Amino acid sequence: MNKLGGYAGNILYVDLGTGHVAKKPMEMDLMKNLLGGSGINAKLTYETVKPFTDPLSPGNSLVFGAGPFVGTLILGAGKTCASTKMPTSGQIDTSTTGSFGKIKFAGYDHLVITGRSDKPVYLKINNDEVGIIDAAHLWGKDVWDTTDDLWNNLGKEYSVMTIGPAGENLVIDASIIGDKYAGFSRGGLGAVMGSKNLKAIAITGTKDIHVAQADQFEKLLSNLRSEFFSQRLLKEWRQLGSLISLKPMARTGLYAYKNYQEAADPEEMISAFDINHFLEIKSGDVACMACPIGCKHFLKLKEGKHAGLALSIGCANAAMQTWGSYCGTLGEWEEIFKSAELCNRLGVDWYNTSSLVAWSIELYQRGIIDKQVTEGLELDWGNTVAIQQLIRKIAYRQGFGDTLAHGLSAAPGIVGKDSQDYVVHIDGLAPPFDPRSRISTESFSQFINVRGGHSSAVTVTMMPRAPGQMKRFAQRTGLPPADAVDRVLTGPEEFNPGRISKWFEDNVSVLDSFGLCQFPPFQRVNLSFWAEMYTALTGIEITVGELLKAGERACNLRNAFNLREGASRETKFMPKRFTSERQKFGAEWREPLQEEYLNQLIDEYHDERGWNLDGTIREEKIKELGLDEYMGDV
Repeated sequence: MNKLGGYAGNILYVDLGTGHVAKKPMEMDLMKNLLGGSGINAKLTYETVKPFTDPLSPGNSLVFGAGPFVGTLILGAGKTCASTKMPTSGQIDTSTTGSFGKIKFAGYDHLVITGRSDKPVYLKINNDEVGIIDAAHLWGKDVWDTTDDLWNNLGKEYSVMTIGPAGENLVIDASIIGDKYAGFSRGGLGAVMGSKNLKAIAITGTKDIHVAQADQFEKLLSNLRSEFFSQRLLKEWRQLGSLISLKPMARTGLYAYKNYQEAADPEEMISAFDINHFLEIKSGDVACMACPIGCKHFLKLKEGKHAGLALSIGCANAAMQTWGSYCGTLGEWEEIFKSAELCNRLGVDWYNTSSLVAWSIELYQRGIIDKQVTEGLELDWGNTVAIQQLIRKIAYRQGFGDTLAHGLSAAPGIVGKDSQDYVVHIDGLAPPFDPRSRISTESFSQFINVRGGHSSAVTVTMMPRAPGQMKRFAQRTGLPPADAVDRVLTGPEEFNPGRISKWFEDNVSVLDSFGLCQFPPFQRVNLSFWAEMYTALTGIEITVGELLKAGERACNLRNAFNLREGASRETKFMPKRFTSERQKFGAEWREPLQEEYLNQLIDEYHDERGWNLDGTIREEKIKELGLDEYMGDV
């Protein structure tokens, strides 16, 4: 075999409590069995976090990982993963973003941070130079000012991941923001970073990434470019980014409205969020490393009270969803982007923070809380002044904001009364999709995701599909594999949401482990191509079956972490609204989600995974995946 390619070959360990820094070689079995990125992160998190560790204690670890594709010329290979024990639920988190790939150029595949500094610090990494630097002058600054300070002092060649005041104040839903636009957001990673007194990580490097079989690699790259640039909607993806989904999502009823009380009226949603006005605000594109699309945007607000505000924004669709429809704010692009900018400056997750705000507005409207509780804030749908004030109060833990800073799981216990009946979350995370609108892998997987209420099986089932379309997709991509098609592609829409979610979770795990984007242009590539690409890049022979086994292995490791922490099927929080209330959508009403049907889908998912129906992992599955040595305590 030629010299190993793709991998930097090292894991960097930093103990902030002792100041000890160690570089350790990455073992070959980790590469072959878990690939990299989120897969190896799962193993590193499992072994560095002891059972029942407080997520905000020095014993929790913060693990970053970039897969073997990151830092190469492979299209879409810019995603880096972060993992930890989540403050929101005590379960394992895996969050991805496109702004930390320089870890590979510094010579590391993974970074494991443990311990707690006794004073604010930031971590500076430049190749083999690793420093824990005093950050007293940065503490208290927002994300924008911290990033600018480090760029001014270190140089813009550094990628900067930092927390804002929310992370410093241990707000449960705090996020980590990279280079002012990308985020490790869901699950409270920013709070973990703040609990360690770690303000920021600044990283750069000049090391090469080797390619084992250069001729074959270049041939595959040429094929990928040819296929990619011939895709039908590529121009629209580049122009609109995630807003390409606005019309189909609206017409399917996928935008939750006013704290999930309704689905936003489709024509009202499309009319209110005028795409032409968005394009007037947009002044440029922002791309992750190796991305030929640039689906993120640079925006400049030209009118109104926020005129002159310039910002980079990740998912415009998510901004419209969270600070638009969730909070009853329709048709105000400028206000929505101001709310999103505030969240990124202060370092809080859009989804959970907007869900907390929407829940608070509903409580206020129902008379469960009043101005005495909100300290004079008049909470109403679309009142963006009050909404933005509440974002600040959450980040700084001021007044009622301190209650909301405890997160969706704990805040109802503080508010009391009937507030629990109106909060919407699954294991501490606000779900992007209301399952009453449609049962797809995206909406169903929110109930079985190890993180909680977020989609773990991103695929093509979000919208209704024409007859035969799912089988054609399977033939094109290899998902589900041929021997599972008859079992999985069944039902009224020719797919079983429970069974197919297993395969798409495994696939997403593979993409995250490689460092590939999950967006459709990259999901439509056949798995056999990615297997060939991995072999050409690394020199490690791998088959499609082995790729999916690696993804399955990582999914089982993450489930094992949660089982070890006491999580079970019975501990899942089910929002009362989903199972007891009808959902208004335009002129129609949709029935509540039937718990019997949901439980049937979960049974089928567990069966497809080879687990017991209660979600525990069968001994034969552990042995089949070779996880005995990793999971001896489960």
